[in-house]
Amino acid sequence: MKNLKYEDAIKRLEEIVVVLEKGELPLEETIKLYDEATKLSGYCAALLDNAKLKIEELSSKKENSCDE
Repeated sequence: MKNLKYEDAIKRLEEIVVVLEKGELPLEETIKLYDEATKLSGYCAALLDNAKLKIEELSSKKENSCDE
């Protein structure tokens, strides 16, 4: 999952949600998809947290350079 782009992860997550909402899969497959969705959700959250940190760092650097 390391090399998965955020947009691709979200797209896959949306696909899983659609399938799970139909409720037509056997229990075992439902659990597998739910597990994958949980991992994708955590992965996306981590990517967003990292992006937020980078933006905050860049903003801080910009403010510091303007103060000089």
